[in-house]
Amino acid sequence: MIAKSLHQAGYEVDTVEKVQAQNLADYTIEENRIAELDRLRTSYNKMLLRLSESFETQRQFTGNAAHELRTPLALIQAQLDLYHTTEHPDSTTVAGETIQMVTEQNERLSKLVRTLLDMSELQTVSRNDRIELHSLIEEVLTDLEPLAQEKKVELIQRSQGAGAKADEELFLTGSDILIYRMLYNLVENAIKYNRENGSVTVSAIKEKNKVILKVSDTGNGIDEAFREQIFEPFFRIDKSRSRELGGVGLGLAMVREVVRVHDGTIEVYTNKHSGTTFEVKMGIGADFEKAV
Repeated sequence: MIAKSLHQAGYEVDTVEKVQAQNLADYTIEENRIAELDRLRTSYNKMLLRLSESFETQRQFTGNAAHELRTPLALIQAQLDLYHTTEHPDSTTVAGETIQMVTEQNERLSKLVRTLLDMSELQTVSRNDRIELHSLIEEVLTDLEPLAQEKKVELIQRSQGAGAKADEELFLTGSDILIYRMLYNLVENAIKYNRENGSVTVSAIKEKNKVILKVSDTGNGIDEAFREQIFEPFFRIDKSRSRELGGVGLGLAMVREVVRVHDGTIEVYTNKHSGTTFEVKMGIGADFEKAV
């Protein structure tokens, strides 16, 4: 009896340690015959319920606020677009500069609202798509090629591991939209914070039942002290440069959330070029493991 109780107590400890903000409802503890442990179980489950309701309220508020903000921002943008398409001979230099500033800040606010809306809907997006990663990487790099050319950065795709065939496909179970956004954000950052005539290399390989995605740049690297903080919303290492490059401070926060909802992990480290490498590991998905 004692051994059984200790075993169940150990199981409950393991359950508590697995709890994350995204999966509160999955780790309630079952009834225990020991009165003290059962009272603890009841309190713990009630706490999970309160936290789950609180996170859901927060998610709904963020989504609703973003929805409400989109309309006035869109109206402002429409008026600004109309202003820019017509001539204003009586306009002063100061007025022109003011209009330009308002245009830029409105675009920045609109981007922030879109990202907040996307983040609020992460939990509700279907994650059952069959994604061919090599094609997705190629799509992301094609979409970001104009920015890379502007910044004089070379984009390189290395999607095959050692011994892999050149035409071998690599599938992942997940949300096509979210995985695209995750890769896009990582590559966009790697371009923006790179050096002139630098490069960004993106690779995807299969290792056992996992997919490993890497985005490496030749920039100045990220200090080890900031490697966890960079995923926090609105955190900026260099605030002035981030704003100059048009960032809203949610790109890497979005990346981390996408990785989390796909039950993956993400690491950051310095590569051989003294730049930064982001390494994402995600399960390949039982549905497609045999097909790959």
